[in-house]
Amino acid sequence: MYGKSSLINRLSNKNRQVVENKPGVTTKKQWIRIGNNIELLDTPGVLWPKFETENIALNLAYTGTIKDEILDNVEIAYNLVKYLLNNYRTNLVETYKLDNEQVEEILKNETQMENENIMDVMRLIGKKRGAIISGGNIDETKTANIIIKDFREAKIGKITLERVNVS
Repeated sequence: MYGKSSLINRLSNKNRQVVENKPGVTTKKQWIRIGNNIELLDTPGVLWPKFETENIALNLAYTGTIKDEILDNVEIAYNLVKYLLNNYRTNLVETYKLDNEQVEEILKNETQMENENIMDVMRLIGKKRGAIISGGNIDETKTANIIIKDFREAKIGKITLERVNVS
């Protein structure tokens, strides 16, 4: 992923700006000369204080635009898995080598709430990826971090978070 600082480094052919694959690394404004008559201003990123919908906020969280430190990654991964199950189930099943019939069975379980069914799918992913803690339980935080990282690195496939409604 490239941000403003990465772009400035590439244009200036120097590594003056500190860059990382996460938001919030640039903390102050800085002018960078990239040619005799060209200077670029590198600034910290700015997000608007209130998002129009929860989906916009979630999409920004999935992609890492919002700092992970201020979010509950289990909740973010839960919503991402829910979205993927509804729109990209094959990608999810294939990426984590899940049994599609088992996933279907979990999702059709009417003896528990939908949110618990989705958490059960996340636990399956955690088990497949070795996120097991004492007592054979699944580490939900580690599982969430795996899912989010895999999504951001496109290991789950090419995913579109926003779709155009065709009327």
